[in-house]
Amino acid sequence: MNYRAVSYFLGRIFIILALLLCLPLLVNAYYILNGFYEANPLSFVIPILLLLAVGNALTVKKPKNTDIYSKEGFVICGLAWILMSVFGALPFVISGAIPNYIDAFFETISGFTTTGSSILSEIESLPKSILFWRSFTHWIGGMGILTFMIAVVPRAKGNSMFIMRAEAPGPTLGKVVSKIGSSARILYIIYLAMTLLEILVLFVGTRITGENIRLFDCVVNALSNAGTGGFSVLNDSIKGYNSPFTEWVIIVFMFLYGVNFNLYYYLLIGKPSNVLRDEELRGYMISNLAGVLLITLNIYSMYSSLSTAVRDAFFNVNAVMSTTGFCTADFDKWPTFSKVILLILMCFGASAGSTGGGFKIVRIEFLVKQMIADFKQLVRPNAIVRVRMNGKTVEPRIVKEIKSYLNVYVILLVVSTLLISVDNFDTTTTFTSVVSCLNNIGPALSVTGPTGNYADFSVFSKFVLIFDMLAGRLELFPVLLLINPSTWRKAK
Repeated sequence: MNYRAVSYFLGRIFIILALLLCLPLLVNAYYILNGFYEANPLSFVIPILLLLAVGNALTVKKPKNTDIYSKEGFVICGLAWILMSVFGALPFVISGAIPNYIDAFFETISGFTTTGSSILSEIESLPKSILFWRSFTHWIGGMGILTFMIAVVPRAKGNSMFIMRAEAPGPTLGKVVSKIGSSARILYIIYLAMTLLEILVLFVGTRITGENIRLFDCVVNALSNAGTGGFSVLNDSIKGYNSPFTEWVIIVFMFLYGVNFNLYYYLLIGKPSNVLRDEELRGYMISNLAGVLLITLNIYSMYSSLSTAVRDAFFNVNAVMSTTGFCTADFDKWPTFSKVILLILMCFGASAGSTGGGFKIVRIEFLVKQMIADFKQLVRPNAIVRVRMNGKTVEPRIVKEIKSYLNVYVILLVVSTLLISVDNFDTTTTFTSVVSCLNNIGPALSVTGPTGNYADFSVFSKFVLIFDMLAGRLELFPVLLLINPSTWRKAK
């Protein structure tokens, strides 16, 4: 383990986070100058100064050996996300918005991991700068703080791949261009452009329709949507706007953010054939539409009009499948058939290379194809059966890694459910809360449903769910490596 290189890169990440915290500080200053109730500016100044002090202390002397390999990449990734949340929780505590540090840490982890699980029951009374920071954590975590660092900070060596691979969502890391730094910049430009486009569409569109939603709401909802997180500024989430236009805009963008961002690059450079033949995209669309159709058929009798039932089905299917977690209906009151479909789609998740969480559609497709291949091999033992994806043969190593991922995923799901069952909530609450946090969804069912929250869990259970949120966002292994003693041994 190259400890000096790890601490050096963590220092750079702290400095970047300090700079990002300046944005909610500016929001804070704007609302104070305009006479609004606001948090004390020290809520942001203190964390910024702490981050700069620690960051500069760790980077004041660049180590001679800054080589980063797979193990160091995973450690940097896991530690960075934990320590970011340690500092990121301070604005909530100092401002008094969430006085309990454990609760603030839970909220911040939920923000950075784009989960959207909250301990707050009253949101609208919070200062605007705190609400902005809460949603901004989703945007930062959506594409990843390490990816952001690679995009904006030039590096002399080519081992950034190990850092980005540790954070990238999905079984493989695809580069849109040959250089990893250039790939990160391209993806972030696309990410930023889509966020700005959503802000513009929401702001202009609601004025055309006469709904006139505030610019602030358009911005924070777009930030949450881009990161597929789901923190809203209204107690009733998106339902509180009572705006069909806003709901349809968010539906479209939830779906788009659940798509592999590499496909958008192919569209930009005029290679639509790469998009059309992408099997994961087809699987994502088919699963999405099938879920909407089945749920609509199941719930339409509960609604006064079919159009409202269709809109609610579209919204909530995309909310759980893209793992955004916004709500327009209390789906906990829907029939069991619809709730089971939503639970399945929570586990499916979005596409690899998107800002969404979950098991990922591509892994589901890999496993189904491997199951079919294994069956053919059983029937014809001498036949050579290969798994193919997008016209290319899948390496056995990838299939093995996906099977390993499934094993760890199931074990973590079972163990976490057992651990938090000590709080003695009903089985539905216990199981679906773990499913929601592990897949970075946000709302679950029963106590933690669309109208509930996670405030009543014990401190122990909150830490279990924090671990699940981190493990889900970082694809399990970076977090598990942190608790493996062999990870911390110095190389001989």
